[in-house]
Formats: sequence, structure tokens, C-alpha cells
Amino acid sequence: MRNPRSRVSGFVLSLVVLGSCLAAVAARGETAGSVAGHVVGPDDRPMSGITLVLRNDITGFNASALTGRDGAFKFFNVPFNPYELHVEVQGFKTVNQQVEVRSIVVRELTIKLDIAPVTAAVSVEAEPTAVQLETDTSMSHLDIDKSYIARAPATVASRAMEQIITATPGFSKDENGRFHFQGAHSQGEYVIDGQIISDQTGATFSNSIDPGIAQSMEVIYGNVPAEFGEKIGAVINLTTKSGLGSGGVKGEAFAGGSRFGTYEGGASLGFGNDRFGLYASVNGSQSDRFLDPVNFDNLHNQGDTARGFLRLDWAPDSSDSLHFTTLAGRTNRDVPNTFTQQAAGQDQRVHTRDQNYNLGYQRVVSSEAVLDISGFARLSTFDLDSSPGDTPVQATSRRSLDNYGLNPSITWATGVHEIKVGAEVKRFPIDERFTFGITDPTLNDPSSPDYNPNLAPYDLTRGGTIFQFHGRQTGTYAAAYVQDNIRLGNFTANVGVRYDHNNLPVHDSQVEPRIGAIYFFPETRTALRMSYNRVVYTPEYENILASSSPEVAALAPPAIQQSRALGGGDLLVHSERQNAYTVGAQQAIGSKIRLDVDFWKRQSTYAGDQDQFFNTGIVFPVAFSKGDLHGWDLRLDLAPTDGLRGFLSLGHTRAIYVAPPVGGLFLDAGALDSLTSGPFIIDHDENLAAQAGMTYDFGRSGFWAGANVRYDSGLVSGAAPDDLVGDPDNSWAIPYIRTTSNTNLDPDRIKSRVVWDFSVGADLAHFHVPLTLQLDVLNAFDLRGVYNILSTFGGTHVIPPRTVAARVRYQF
Repeated sequence: MRNPRSRVSGFVLSLVVLGSCLAAVAARGETAGSVAGHVVGPDDRPMSGITLVLRNDITGFNASALTGRDGAFKFFNVPFNPYELHVEVQGFKTVNQQVEVRSIVVRELTIKLDIAPVTAAVSVEAEPTAVQLETDTSMSHLDIDKSYIARAPATVASRAMEQIITATPGFSKDENGRFHFQGAHSQGEYVIDGQIISDQTGATFSNSIDPGIAQSMEVIYGNVPAEFGEKIGAVINLTTKSGLGSGGVKGEAFAGGSRFGTYEGGASLGFGNDRFGLYASVNGSQSDRFLDPVNFDNLHNQGDTARGFLRLDWAPDSSDSLHFTTLAGRTNRDVPNTFTQQAAGQDQRVHTRDQNYNLGYQRVVSSEAVLDISGFARLSTFDLDSSPGDTPVQATSRRSLDNYGLNPSITWATGVHEIKVGAEVKRFPIDERFTFGITDPTLNDPSSPDYNPNLAPYDLTRGGTIFQFHGRQTGTYAAAYVQDNIRLGNFTANVGVRYDHNNLPVHDSQVEPRIGAIYFFPETRTALRMSYNRVVYTPEYENILASSSPEVAALAPPAIQQSRALGGGDLLVHSERQNAYTVGAQQAIGSKIRLDVDFWKRQSTYAGDQDQFFNTGIVFPVAFSKGDLHGWDLRLDLAPTDGLRGFLSLGHTRAIYVAPPVGGLFLDAGALDSLTSGPFIIDHDENLAAQAGMTYDFGRSGFWAGANVRYDSGLVSGAAPDDLVGDPDNSWAIPYIRTTSNTNLDPDRIKSRVVWDFSVGADLAHFHVPLTLQLDVLNAFDLRGVYNILSTFGGTHVIPPRTVAARVRYQF
């Protein structure tokens, strides 16, 4: 058993250390900037009571500020992006000024209002501006604003994070919110107000992050800056909602429901001024279809969640500020059953808990330099309980994965340079317990060609005993980086270098150049970019101790043991190393459409993945000798045009791994052909993933309607149709396999699918009613389909059927 008292004591000690460090060090803690300045009249005297609007029509960001008696204004919590600052005052010329926010250094502006011509009865409009382009960063990224998040179709809005993220081009959807991005598997991370969360947060392994806490989300997927490390296949950078500058108490309460006994509810509130801000939210949900089940009958699949969030900001003066963010959640759920497991009375349950704490201090040293510190702690647990009817194995898992760390950095802007220097240090204690015993005599039958003699001692049907493992170890991760954005007219160079060191399960170190460049052609409104990144991905830490232990090494089939490049039975998982190349372009089409396209290539050694232990939810990290990944992504955005806005995302990914496995645990002897010889297409590969969305607002009435469609050409199937004949748990899936030559480089695939979602809503504030209503119809045409079939790395899961979901929000 874990000792809760020792974990709490360690956490309290960590907070003391963090508090002490705040007085002396500085670190990366902020993921948004601010825009401030003064509004003056023609006589250069300050003008009070002037409303300014900062907006980005592509992302949907829209914020307003009012000048004080001294003409001063400030926009807080502004995500890094280009913006238009709009000022319209009766009798004065309208101002539309372009503003770039790229760092935590405050953008200081002076807005001068000029008298409109005498002939004008109203203010004179400035020239219309074209859609905003990314002209000074070679980073490929997608920005998702809270305005889109609030309307995103979902069965449970507080669990819709992954549904929203997969609108990014290049994301292939998998079961239970998992996704593959540009050939990577579980190699993404969340950054919440500067706190990096690199362990898995999806419903299968932990607790999903509520997208409702986000002011905006930035999904970085090309030329990742040097300040980000660990699992940077995709960096989901969240700027959370803040009460700073929001005025008096405002909030909302919401409730929703849908099919399968699915209900949710929650509340949030916020308030603040220029010195202090508070934002807090709580929510919970329950469902009889909590996960994507392993067949269409949805057997044994109940679950419930609860989550809370709090952010406090305090700025005692113009130079110093503090923020504290805490995020906590828990999930209790069933493990979905196959037909055989249901008949046997299997009743496995999973309980997950997480707590996240982030404390930050920022000091403005000068108008050009900012010091910042954030210290963080994350406590996460996963418990799988067995039951008397378990089949084909009886298994338990008890594991905790904690993280405690500091992130020192400094940012300053001077001339054409914008420089950031920083570091990251963290400790991550891990405690794992894993047991299993075979309860189905056909699972490891000595007469079967897939027989694994190394599992025989734990075959409970033939006199075996329970296998037991307990491991405890503390890892250390350290990194340092420097990056510089050099702006020379229409040319910008993004130059950085990072050093990473990790000691678990083996010592891995690497120097990583991150280099990119972009050139903007104003005549055609075209931005061309290219980049090279050397990156290292730390291993998956879920069950890393078990999969790296001699005891577990002895379980692998003899043929897999013999094939290991690291020697028979050596299961140590190295960090994956990649050379990543991207060439892309961004193009304005008229004043309302923006086109973004990338061509990318990734070359990996120690290419990472994970192996699932049947359908228990227990996974083990694995690695292959090499990976060859390439493809293209395309994104088309339509800014609001007469009430209509929308997007189109397309992605193509080719993911080739090269056997043999060189780390991690494989117990599946039936997968030997593809795992032990030559290159093969892994199940991250998808020819085309496409998603489009459109929303129409009916004037100022508050009513709106939207449609969303997604096409997936199909991931790799883990079984051929002939393999499923007579299988009581999987024969139903035969019609969902698209057969090919079924070779390693042309495997059978899941059949393609097209899923439509429709939404309607109403904001009744126009009628002086503080309610917002939304009705979603998901999978409107009730398409039957699957994400995967007997995948070595994921199992079998079906997509959700047609679901009608309704939500109501009360604003106060």
C-alpha cells in the first residue's frame, strides 16, 4: 500500500521550498502577455471613458477596455498572437492598429485620436484590414478561443477537451479521447499557465482537463520553441481564465444531459480589478456510457467525474505580480466488458485522482525586461480493482506519479531581438504495484502456436500463482534553453537551443537546436516559413518501472526477447530522439480567409509507443529501433462574414516503424511477425483525417446554428477478417475491416467513416433573460463504426451512436 501521509508530507515540504524560492528566482510561469497604454486627443491630453476593442477574427478573441481619468488602459491575459486594436469615437477618425503579442513583456502603446473631417456626421472608418497573418513566427500552431470552446458540440462539455483539440489538422482520433498527431502516440503535453503536464490526462489513464477553464488554447505542432521540452509532439498551451480587470462578481451555473443516463452540472464565478483577480469553477458528470465501449452493446460502462479549478492573481504594484492556480479532479469508472467478460461477471473498476498546484511570481525589471518564477506540483494516482469473475486475466494496478519542479527564466526585448533564457528542474517520484494471473485456459494454451512459456508459472487454470511486482523510484529531469526572435523588416529568424537530461529509466541527454525562419511578402500577403528541430521525447511514465524491471522482462515471449537490440530481456525504454523538418506557408485570401499549409518529416530513433494489457487500461511503454514519419497538414479559416464563420482541417500521416522492439513490455506473442522483423505501418498512420465546422449567427438576436463534419479514412486494424471468425468477442467487427494485401507495409485498415454533428443555440440576453441554451445532435445519422480492432496498442473500441445533448447556462 502507498503511504498517503508520506506523499502529503512531501507535497507540503515542496510548497515550503517553492515559497522560499519565489523571493529569489525567476521562471517561466506565464503563457499570455498584456497590452497597455494611453489614449490622447489631438492636443496630446489624455482622454477618459474611451472604449478600446482588441480582437483577432480568426481565433475569435475579443476583449474590451475602458480608459481611466489619465487616459490609461490595459488588456490582461492576452494569448500570444497578432491582433487588431479598434477605437471608434464619435467625431474622431476610427483607429485600426495592428498589435503583435509574442512575450510577457508588456506592449506599450499610445493611441492618438484625430478629429474627423467636418463634412462627416459620424466617425470616419479606417481602411478595412485583412485577416491577421502570422508574419513574425515560423511556429505552426492553431489558436482556439473561449468563444469556440463555449459552443463546441459535446455529450459532456466538461470532458470535451480532446474533441476540441482534434480539430487541429494532423490529429487522428482514437478511442476515449486519445489521439495520434503527426505519427506520434501519447507524446503531447498540456501547459497550464506555465505548468507542464506531460503524463497522460485522458479518461483512460487519469482525469480529462475541463476546457471551460481556458481563456484560449494554442496547439503548437511545428517548430516548437526551445522553452518547451519533454513530450512535444503537440503542445497544448492553455491560458486560463483570470479575474483581473473583470469588474464585479460575474458567474454562471450550467446543467446538461443526454442519452445513456448522462448528466453534468457546474458553476463558475470571477471578479477583480487591476490589482486583484479571482476565477473559480467546479463541475461534475456521470454517464452509463463513460468510455468508448469494446462492442456496440455498451456493457459495464458507468462512470462519474468531479473537477475544480481556482486562479488567484495579485499585483500589489506596477512591477510585481503573483498568481496561484490549482486544479484537482477525480474519476470513478468501470472497465468496459466484452461479451465473455460480461457473462463471467467481471466487475473491474478504476479510480483516478489528480491535484495540480502552480505558484508564480513576476517582476517587471524595466520596460524591456521581465523576470518570472513558477513552482509547480502535481499528484496523480491510478487504481485498478480486480473482481472474482475476471477473464482472461485477473489484474490489479496501483500506481502514483508525482511531479515537483521549478522553471527559472528571463525575457527581454532589445532592438530587433526578443530573448528568453530559462531552465526547468523537476523530480518525479513513482510508485507502482502490478499483479496478474491468467484465468482463461485458452489464453496461453501450450498447444497454441502463440504459446508463451514465460507466462506458464502465472496460469491460474494450470496450478500457477499470481505474478506480483512492486517498484518505487524517483526520477530527475533538468533542462536549460535560450531562444531569440530576430526581426529584420519582413524577415524573422526564430533561433533557439535546448539541453535536456533525464535519468529514468536510463540516463539520456541531448543538445537540441530549434531553428526556424519566416519571410512575409506584403504585396501578396504571403508568409513562407521553414524550420529544423532536434527534439527528445521523454518516455511514457505510466508503468515505466514495471516495464523496465527484470521480473517483467522474464514475461516477454522468447522470440521477442531474442530480437531485442539491447539484448535478451532488456526492457529499458530510452527517450525518443527526432530530427524534425517543416516547410509551410500562410496565405490571406481576400480579407476574410486564411490558408495555412505544412509539409513535415520526422526521423526517429527509439520510436515510442505503448502496449495495452488486454482491455484492462494497464499500458506499458515500448520503443522500436527507428521511425520514419512524414505527411502534410492544411487549415482554412473563415473570419466572421455576415454572421458566418468556419474552418476546414486536413491531415495526411504516414507512420513507418522499424522492428525490432528495443524497449518496453510485449506479452502478445501473436504480434511477432510485425514486431520482430523489418519496417511496418504502425496504427498511428492515417491517409486522411478531415474536419470542417461552420457556425451562423442570426444577427443580434442571439440565435445561432452550427454544423460539424469529420472524415477519418481509417487506422490500421490489429486483425484480419479471417482472424475474427468464431471469436465470440470480436467476430461482430468483421464488416468494419477494409482488407488489403495485409502486409507489414500495406496492412488491413478500419473502414472509413463520416460523422456529422449539428448544434443550435440561443443567447437570450437580447431579451433581457440571463440564459444561454444549446442543443447538440452528435453522430446525427447514427453511423456505426469503430476506432480500432484488436490493436496491439489500443484494443477494440466503437464510436458513439447518435446522441442528443442539451445544456442550459444561467449567467449572473
